[in-house]
Amino acid sequence: MTSSAVTGTRSHGTFKAQTSQIPPSISSPTLFSLEEQRIRYNSLFFCHSIIDPKFVDLAFFDDEVFDCFQAFQNSGLVQFISMKLPFYPELVKAFYSNLEIQEDSLISEVYGIKMVIDQSLFFEPTQLSSDGVPFEGTLDDEWKFDFSVSDACRMVCTNQADMTGRLLAGSLAFECRIMHYLIVRILLPRSSNLAQVSEEDLIIMWVFLTSRQIDWAHLVRYRMHKALRSNAPLPYPHLITLFLQHFKVPLDSEPFVKVKRSFSIGANVVSSFGYRKERDGSWVKKDAPV
Repeated sequence: MTSSAVTGTRSHGTFKAQTSQIPPSISSPTLFSLEEQRIRYNSLFFCHSIIDPKFVDLAFFDDEVFDCFQAFQNSGLVQFISMKLPFYPELVKAFYSNLEIQEDSLISEVYGIKMVIDQSLFFEPTQLSSDGVPFEGTLDDEWKFDFSVSDACRMVCTNQADMTGRLLAGSLAFECRIMHYLIVRILLPRSSNLAQVSEEDLIIMWVFLTSRQIDWAHLVRYRMHKALRSNAPLPYPHLITLFLQHFKVPLDSEPFVKVKRSFSIGANVVSSFGYRKERDGSWVKKDAPV
């Protein structure tokens, strides 16, 4: 599907520009202050896809009594997972193309405007805690004696789940299914293998269910750093919008992707898991007896 704001295609939850060859003048001549920045963008980042910025429908979740959402609230994540902003594809790619991470600070430049986002500035719009374990996707030494894959699987799966092979989202208990969806769509978004529960996903769900603490700000910055790899999809484009606004990068004439209804995670998503809501407010399998 072609975006209404920029030319491109949408596939598997990402926006990707259409191009087969990159002409030498594909980026605006004023977008970069140095020629090497422009060359890096054109050769390495122009073709990166951008992951759609999903967000939770707070009206829906506030009206429910999901323990899984309470876990996000207890971890101070609600502001981050409910952010809804348009994003600017070319500027998102330029931001990542110039991005460096030094001592927990994000450093980038767009239109010659240098942006240094230290821990306090990063906290201001995200409210992401810097307390807790600096998790980077693998089991931390602090948790090694408490965590086991088999025990974690039993915590998150239904009684009927087959846990002998690759763990799938359809094997998760109802609320853990919601938790997993919020993780892979918003917190640590990815563009593929959304129906699989990776070990990283499992560890994070275990962290939520056992009330442990993660340095979420560190983890988001780490994921942004991972996105600098070749052809990696770019996460958190709406967060980049906040940084661009803060540093007064001119946006008025920039093509943008508006907030779309399909970005919202609410009742329709939960229903798509195969559940329906009863009159008493409970959620049951759609094939359960009425």
